[in-house]
Amino acid sequence: MSDSRPFASQSWAEVYQALRAKAEASRGTVTVAPQGSPGTAWPHTTSRDAFAIALVFDAAIDEHASGAMVARWIVESDLLAGEPDDGTEPYVGNRSLWETLAAAAVELDRAHAPLPASSVIDDAMRELETVHPTAPRERRNASGTMLVTVFAEPTWRAMALRQIEFFRALRGNGPRANPFELPAPATTNTDVVALAVYWSDQLAHLGASASDTHHRLVYSCWREVVHRVLRDAKTAPGRAPCAHNPEFWTSLLLLTTQSDACDAAPMPWAFHDASSHRNAAPVDTGPTLVFPPAQADDAARMQRDEYSRLRGEDTVTGRLVSRVPRTTVYDVRQLAERWSELLAKVGEHGFADVSYRHVLDRWHNAVAQVAAVPQDVDPNSVYTHNTDFWEAVITIAIQIATTAEAPTRWELAKQAVQKVAQELPQRLKSFWDDILSHPLLSFGIGASSAVFLYLLTRPRRSNTESQP
Repeated sequence: MSDSRPFASQSWAEVYQALRAKAEASRGTVTVAPQGSPGTAWPHTTSRDAFAIALVFDAAIDEHASGAMVARWIVESDLLAGEPDDGTEPYVGNRSLWETLAAAAVELDRAHAPLPASSVIDDAMRELETVHPTAPRERRNASGTMLVTVFAEPTWRAMALRQIEFFRALRGNGPRANPFELPAPATTNTDVVALAVYWSDQLAHLGASASDTHHRLVYSCWREVVHRVLRDAKTAPGRAPCAHNPEFWTSLLLLTTQSDACDAAPMPWAFHDASSHRNAAPVDTGPTLVFPPAQADDAARMQRDEYSRLRGEDTVTGRLVSRVPRTTVYDVRQLAERWSELLAKVGEHGFADVSYRHVLDRWHNAVAQVAAVPQDVDPNSVYTHNTDFWEAVITIAIQIATTAEAPTRWELAKQAVQKVAQELPQRLKSFWDDILSHPLLSFGIGASSAVFLYLLTRPRRSNTESQP
């Protein structure tokens, strides 16, 4: 139960500490610890929280702070003014806001600035106690969420390109308005909301002042695009393709490849796949099920090992697989959908593959068995055909990896042409080397050929012309 008693303080430092403690308790914290440097932490407050907190300090800073602090506060205010006052996502300027508030509290105490009215502080406290729909929820068990993959990259640019590669493989490319437009991944509304929150949070990780964040936002147009995209994505079906994919990905690439922070290391990015077709609400975190950036057959074995760790496993004899995870009905439904999507992306087989039919038949039969499970069955119950299912997963993963690596007819033809072009200079060189190493023989052959051609092509006189 929250403490709703009016807050009493004796100094600006106490006001700051009380607000920060409440924010950390209700919103959590963000911590960045660069290698070899002490960690920096700040509350994970929302835009709505930031507006309420800023009202506590605004008048006092304007009337009693030094010119340098007022200028710094103006930049903070300009950054905050660009955010929606009812926004419940993490505020993009969290880091600089809390660092500025700490410095302002010290300066206001030094200037003996009057404290704000208790009602203003109480309003900020109540706002920090408010539970928003996007606030973290209680963790569910592994049957509620699958964490498909976790990426860690050394730069913003590398992370953005990795995300594009991942979503193109997972969702495919979306439609293009014209042939000159770069294809954007067909990300869903849920995907876009999660990416927007992640990258807005990265902006807060860098820079000691709001001007740093403000510069990156203005230069990249990220804030304007994100607000426009999220306005529609939050109210649209979560699993439907986002209507603003080209605009979103263009803005993200501009932010992460041309920003002065593009070479900074981002926080690890985790992609979650929700179990239900919910709207674009945050996904609860559960045990990590890794889908690594590896070949499909390796990824399938890693998934099997991870499920075995989470669920336990059974030993099998006389089958294609020797051990089988005790996966649940929910687990196999998710896996069947995921591997079916990957199969659709690469195609069922390469043009030269003649041994694919029995592998596909096994997979389609396994998917049909999963689909036949009644919807009212407990999703946490152990799936009864785990052995058949995991045999199908392992074999279809090998098929997917083989098909993805197999060259097409066009690629084979192009390789043949390239090989001929590469070998032609060497063949010409060998020809002239032979001529130069045997000049008399080559001259004799050439002369004989010339005489022979002359005899074949010389004009013949008619009989009447030959008579005297």
